[in-house]
Amino acid sequence: MNISEMLAEQVNRLFTDRIDRQTWVDAEDGRPATVLWAEIEQLGIPLAMCQEQHGGAGLSWTESEPMLRLCGTHAVPLPVGETAIAAWALSCAGLQVPEGPMAVSTSVYQLDGQDRLLGRDPQLSWLPQVEHVVLLAEREGELYLCLVRASEGEQQIVETLDRLPCAQWNLSNTRPEQFAAAPPILGTSALQPLIAVLRSIQMAGALAKVLEFCVDYANTRVQFGKPIGKFQAIQHMIAELASQAAAAQVAGLYAARMIDAGNPFQAAAVAKALVGKAAGRAAAMAHQVFGAIGVTDEHSLHYYTRRLWQWRADAGSEHYWAECLGQQILAHDGAALWSRLTQPMEQPA
Repeated sequence: MNISEMLAEQVNRLFTDRIDRQTWVDAEDGRPATVLWAEIEQLGIPLAMCQEQHGGAGLSWTESEPMLRLCGTHAVPLPVGETAIAAWALSCAGLQVPEGPMAVSTSVYQLDGQDRLLGRDPQLSWLPQVEHVVLLAEREGELYLCLVRASEGEQQIVETLDRLPCAQWNLSNTRPEQFAAAPPILGTSALQPLIAVLRSIQMAGALAKVLEFCVDYANTRVQFGKPIGKFQAIQHMIAELASQAAAAQVAGLYAARMIDAGNPFQAAAVAKALVGKAAGRAAAMAHQVFGAIGVTDEHSLHYYTRRLWQWRADAGSEHYWAECLGQQILAHDGAALWSRLTQPMEQPA
């Protein structure tokens, strides 16, 4: 068993023991799971992707994919994936990684000659509950990775479908705590592709859990004298849901491999376009399988389907990324269509 498998096993055990419906209720009511976060830090999860000289395990995106997927499987109400990605980016840039949870902004800010930031993120997940934010800023055509205290700037709470902490963030004349030239792995498309890949991997995990819910319910719910799973219509829906969940997991793993290969743009575009569509279809089918019970507050299903709907929109919807892919293809000669579909694309300028 390698370090990736061992970490995933430990993470799964921790989340299984510590996360339940009450954990989700507390998070949506604004009560963060601080004890759980302390246990997550003790396992070294936030630093798993950092380089070893920064205290991490140096795991690649491919090796970290099972861990990130478990965040979706258990609907973890903490910014575990965001913090791991923020720490990884800081490590790649040679910056010090702070303790505590972090958020990642997908907006690109402006950095003036006096090292002051100006810009806005209309919807920054976890901002009200994190200590730092990692972002990209532009100055004279160059990109810089910045670490900024979350208490800086102006926050306005934003309500989201998943009901988790989120706010609009306005920065004006704010100095970053640390900043350095952005590492080449980020390319020119900012941090948005990284969060899009994270959301795709999380959705794959959530879809696997939704499928588990549906199979269990179809085998136990009796109607007209037999389990509803015996009815062909239900069998067809569960079969399609299973295919969507499997495709999503493959897309998430593909995206992780593409980031390791140095192309986060294609990773995000392919994964988000496929997984976003799968999530929408699968969530609808799951509620059809459950019927009325699936929309009640007491059942756990909605904690997953609401996240699926929210994650579809985060960091660009499937429609946004499909258009990005289409524009890339149309910008080149039609004779090269097959090679561009099957080989890594360059990131947009």
